[in-house]
Amino acid sequence: MTEVERQLADGWRYLRLTPAEFYRLTPREFQIMMRMEREHLHDELERAARIALMHEQAARAKRPKLSDLYKRPTNEHNDETLADKAEAANHAQEWLAQFTFESREKNKERR
Repeated sequence: MTEVERQLADGWRYLRLTPAEFYRLTPREFQIMMRMEREHLHDELERAARIALMHEQAARAKRPKLSDLYKRPTNEHNDETLADKAEAANHAQEWLAQFTFESREKNKERR
């Protein structure tokens, strides 16, 4: 089996690409898609491991609560971060306002 045939087989096996779809991709695009498929597989396995741990924790607890098994993250931290970024952007705009920028053509005309 040639290298291209092996890549074609991998494209069908892992990405379900038809030969026409495979040949439309550049080698770089194909490698990126294969890498992301591998990452997706690892994400799924990690998710399954988390679920197994949650099942085990629930089985061992006397009266498990949802909050004991999973604590949903809050958006408070994200809102604070967004506010901090907005404040920093405003500060940067105020600082830049003290400068005057002219185009190169205007500078040439003055000379």
